[in-house]
Amino acid sequence: MKIQTIKFGNDGWRAVVGEYFNEENLFRVAEAFLRYLHSEHLNKKPVAIGYDGRKDSGYFAEQFAGVLSAGGITVYLSETLVPTPVLSFSVKNLHCGAGIMITASHNPSSYNGVKFKAGYGGPFIAEETRKVAGFVQNIPVKKFDTLHIERKNFLPEYLVQLRKVIDFEALSKYAANPSGNPSVIIDSMGGAGQTILEEILNETGWRAQTIFGTAETNFYDRHPEPIEKNLEPLFYNVSVTDAILGIATDGDGDRCAVCFGDGKWISVQQTILLLLWHVYHNKGLRGAVIKSVPVTDKVRVLAERWNLPFYDVNVSFQNLTDIMLQTDFLIGVEESAGFGIKGHLPERDGILSGLLFCEMLAMSGKSLYELWNDIKNIVGELHYRRIDIPAGTLDRDEILQSATHFKPSKNLEEFFIEKVRKLYDREKLHGIKFLFGDSRWLLIRASQTEPTVRIYAEGRTEDELERLLIEGKSLIGLPVK
Repeated sequence: MKIQTIKFGNDGWRAVVGEYFNEENLFRVAEAFLRYLHSEHLNKKPVAIGYDGRKDSGYFAEQFAGVLSAGGITVYLSETLVPTPVLSFSVKNLHCGAGIMITASHNPSSYNGVKFKAGYGGPFIAEETRKVAGFVQNIPVKKFDTLHIERKNFLPEYLVQLRKVIDFEALSKYAANPSGNPSVIIDSMGGAGQTILEEILNETGWRAQTIFGTAETNFYDRHPEPIEKNLEPLFYNVSVTDAILGIATDGDGDRCAVCFGDGKWISVQQTILLLLWHVYHNKGLRGAVIKSVPVTDKVRVLAERWNLPFYDVNVSFQNLTDIMLQTDFLIGVEESAGFGIKGHLPERDGILSGLLFCEMLAMSGKSLYELWNDIKNIVGELHYRRIDIPAGTLDRDEILQSATHFKPSKNLEEFFIEKVRKLYDREKLHGIKFLFGDSRWLLIRASQTEPTVRIYAEGRTEDELERLLIEGKSLIGLPVK
């Protein structure tokens, strides 16, 4: 086992299990969190702790709870594994000072981690995470007791909350209409979402069936990230049944992906635009639209068309949360399939997002293809792509510094850079975006949670998109055909 300088990321701390994510380092993080609670005068409030289905997540949750209990903190420890949004809601609902979720989210099963949740039911903003990091010590402090630990079932109150956000009457009416076909396939990917969505929908009269609905430590040998290459089982099952929708949630249930009734993938960017359309048109909600930098510029187009306040923020949901807490927000969306809406939490919620799509069909009476065509009539065709490049021997810092001197080649001779946006985390450059106007842009970014360099681009046509991607590959030194 290795002791290292704990490196906190966007949501907290993640590392490879048995290597850096081990009991010794967990105690160091737990002790740092305890010191943080005392320093912020949150030690008189309880802390809620949940965990996902990864190997030993329940054990690590108990160990974390024991450290806080030994420090005099009342701990509400989940009776069983739960999705992250259930834990987040419980933090707010139970008036906790903070919350802890043992999970590595959508990372492979070889990882585990600790997510920090604030009293408002969302992720810590960056400043608070840095405070915790400042209390980490090199020597683990192994204080442990169970005196102040109380086991709780977090799920029932969360289900009550969903009924305040989702129109269950609309879902039931749609299911009762003979002309409707309320059938949906759900892929929980062996994650913490389990069969929660299925049970909710079946109660409203929908025919819902879950594949990989039992939480499994290795996620049935899949990477539990709901992106196209990982969802072939969902696409196939939807295509050979009469389902009108396919829904997938990730390893800890805070992200969501969907597919059309014929089993074809709906990209994250399409998903975002459909959700925005739904909350504005069908639910009649109003407020600020907040997106992260890599998300399609079509979001801005819709926000401006509807005269809604618009924010384009740095990568990670904690930055969205920061704006959500300061505004009357309508929706917050990130490129990695995390979505939060008005009336719920400043937090990602894959369970809620899946229900929103069912509600969308029920309230509109249209198919997803018809709804997408309605959106295209306003914003035009979507030409967007992301390419992930394993960092390997690439010097990510050197790539980004070199990119600051970028000038379009003849490949983009008619493009003019209108603006350059640099992305920083604690004064460290991790991304640079070149905006060419009219929803055309190129972004080079070093992932903050994985050894990966990412290229993002959006153009007005497929040809423009391909040329932008070629330029991006050239910028990081990849061979271009």
